[in-house]
Amino acid sequence: MKHMLLTGMLGLSALSFGQTTLLSENFESGSGNWTLNGGSGNNQWILNAEYLGFSGLINNTPDQPASFTGGVNSTYMHIHNTDVCSFLTVCNSNFDTGSSSNQTVTMASSVNTSGYNTVTLSFWYVCAGSTGTAYGTVEYSTDNGLTWTSTGTNYQNVSVWTQETVTMPAWSNISQLKFRFKWQNTGTTGNDPAFSIDELTIEGSTGSTASVSTNAITTQNWCYNDVINLTVPFTVTGTMNVGNIYTAQLSDASGSFAAPTTIGTLNSTGTGAQSLLCSIPGGTPAGNGYRIRVNSSNPATIGADNGTNLVMHALPSVSVLGNPVSGTICLGASIALQASGASSYIWTPSTALSNIATAATSANPTDTITYTVIGTDQNGCNGTANYTVNVVNCAGIEEANQVNFTVSPNPTTGTIQISSESTSTIDQVFVVNALGQKTKVAFNNGSISLDAFAAGVYTLVIEHSTGESQVRVVKQ
Repeated sequence: MKHMLLTGMLGLSALSFGQTTLLSENFESGSGNWTLNGGSGNNQWILNAEYLGFSGLINNTPDQPASFTGGVNSTYMHIHNTDVCSFLTVCNSNFDTGSSSNQTVTMASSVNTSGYNTVTLSFWYVCAGSTGTAYGTVEYSTDNGLTWTSTGTNYQNVSVWTQETVTMPAWSNISQLKFRFKWQNTGTTGNDPAFSIDELTIEGSTGSTASVSTNAITTQNWCYNDVINLTVPFTVTGTMNVGNIYTAQLSDASGSFAAPTTIGTLNSTGTGAQSLLCSIPGGTPAGNGYRIRVNSSNPATIGADNGTNLVMHALPSVSVLGNPVSGTICLGASIALQASGASSYIWTPSTALSNIATAATSANPTDTITYTVIGTDQNGCNGTANYTVNVVNCAGIEEANQVNFTVSPNPTTGTIQISSESTSTIDQVFVVNALGQKTKVAFNNGSISLDAFAAGVYTLVIEHSTGESQVRVVKQ
């Protein structure tokens, strides 16, 4: 490792009210102070300065910030795929999604935090992985490694080097405190880079100390794309220093605070029962595992979350079907509209509608019109669908001469019969669409087929023994 500094009690008098570095680690001097791979699987911990991947197969590990000791490609501690490292000599931060692993890397020596009432672990990390199936965690032991407890955060979905700072009351005044990092992957999906660590410090402070716990959230169910304004109650014990800022954070949908969303802040040194006005932004993805926590900045404290899952419901997928399915009707006719995907419905405009409070309604408009239906599901979330009804005056047909032809059925779904009281005989029939494109169709036994044509309004041009006539027809 680059260097490790264990500060004993001799130096406390000069820093009795300040912050003391108990451990500083940047891994440039090797792994002598860490016990690697205390678990199982081919995805294992290693220390090196390898960042290059394999073109088209393994991504490069992201460069570090230039401020790191050793520069942007300094030695770091990370997970690697031992098979790929052996055969392709690619030993950067990558993992085999098909090989389940559970590997730890543990501090070889403990840290003595006696006399410190605030202890902070800080490190830089990168870890893409996959939510819930490929991720890193941090665990601590207050008995020199006999038992281990997780800090409660999964590190995942982070593809650039990011600093993490954690403070917990359980780390204060402990004679043998240890930390370890754990990598777990159990599924068949995930992205590189795997869990990677650098620039680690453990600091102790004898100044003011505090703890923050987030209380129960009254409303626990919301709808996607709503902007949610809420009050987050929390309780503070201890003392806050001047300049302290309380920050409310929203986890991801799995409850992880690896990349939290800030939803509210409060400049305050107040303790006891507190509250914070927050706003959850619209567009927050649907999910049923959200949590909220409140942190403080001075002293830096990671608060406990609200303790129960919060749900962001997806919106119902509302759709409308018409009968006739084409949505085109003759003037004076009606169309049946059937909505689905929700529990209750509201239709607008209400013009020429009946049964507008139900999923099924009947429309009898006098002109082309677009109806909108808002469907509400059992969670109170709304989805919207639009449906346009085309109204055609099928009766006012002007023909090219005195020979009247009728077609039935009209509207039609396919085959239609053509008839006339005239003695004129039909020679051939053409179908003309709205663009004026003319198509000849077969005329057999008094009928033609429109099966090959899309739904819409067409003009039939009928050439017969005494001239030419036109008839309008609606194809559904």
